[in-house]
Amino acid sequence: MRRRIVVVASVLVTAIVGLAVAQGSTRWIQQVKSDVRAGRGSFYEVVDTVLKGDQVQLLATDARWSQVRTARGRQGWLYEAALAGSAVGPTQPDFLKLAPGDASTSATAASAGAKGIYAQGYARERGFDYGAVTYVESSQPGAADIEAFVREGGLELPGAGR
Repeated sequence: MRRRIVVVASVLVTAIVGLAVAQGSTRWIQQVKSDVRAGRGSFYEVVDTVLKGDQVQLLATDARWSQVRTARGRQGWLYEAALAGSAVGPTQPDFLKLAPGDASTSATAASAGAKGIYAQGYARERGFDYGAVTYVESSQPGAADIEAFVREGGLELPGAGR
């Protein structure tokens, strides 16, 4: 009985010390992109998204999940594999070094261009008709058409009344 009490007491002390150390510790995101979720599991709502190199404050840990506060002040849970204990630099994709053109090619523009290429290849490999996507993309109204539609309907564009 006495041995059981000692074991339980040591487990409690270890847990309390672990939580105290975890509270307020800075961690860095080591994955290219990670979703901060409302609970401990991938099925919970995404409350924020953090990128490689971003700092978060570690609030608690539980079952390989870490409760964090992001730089935007949002709290949620990340799987522990997304976190590093020391500073991590932001991602710089190597494929951009090989891209033709000037050095100002942005990662966003490059990934948007690659998305179309990969999506077409994916559709072709599986026998899907990618023509529907091409039709929808080519049939999008321009900004002037959208503004006219909003005005004619008595609506207001977001941010226009500020």
